[in-house]
Amino acid sequence: VVESVGENVNEVAPGDVVIPTFLSECGECEDCCSKRSNLCSKFPFKIHPWMPRYENSRFTDLKGEVLYHFLFVSSFSEYTVVDINHVVKIDPAIPPNRACLFGCCIATGVGAACKVANVEAGSTVVIFGLGSIGLAVAKGAKLCGANRIIGVDVNPDKFE
Repeated sequence: VVESVGENVNEVAPGDVVIPTFLSECGECEDCCSKRSNLCSKFPFKIHPWMPRYENSRFTDLKGEVLYHFLFVSSFSEYTVVDINHVVKIDPAIPPNRACLFGCCIATGVGAACKVANVEAGSTVVIFGLGSIGLAVAKGAKLCGANRIIGVDVNPDKFE
């Protein structure tokens, strides 16, 4: 829940419910405006301990030592400071305890079926590996209209 906002932040307000995300979205660059990409070119993803826009940290410990941000959002903290490009506002009609947050495996698996493999309606799909990504591929194939989805895994715990 947003507690406060900085100068020139108009996209969210105190009290809004948001999800922090490590991938930026400026909403203006060619990639953010494209349906074919989810990687912002204005604020590209790179591994470093800073907030991406300013390349510094907003955290210090009780001794004044710098604490680093985790994947730009520090989501393991009770409170955090997040750049507006790293939050997604949740529809206020959805109660926060009912909001369904998908992990990266869902986007990866569904995207693999729908965007990369371009599964067509009526097709047969075989999925090797039925972990979280494989199961998301199955869901993506179903969403695309596949008639038969065959899952292959060597782990007996997943046979059922």
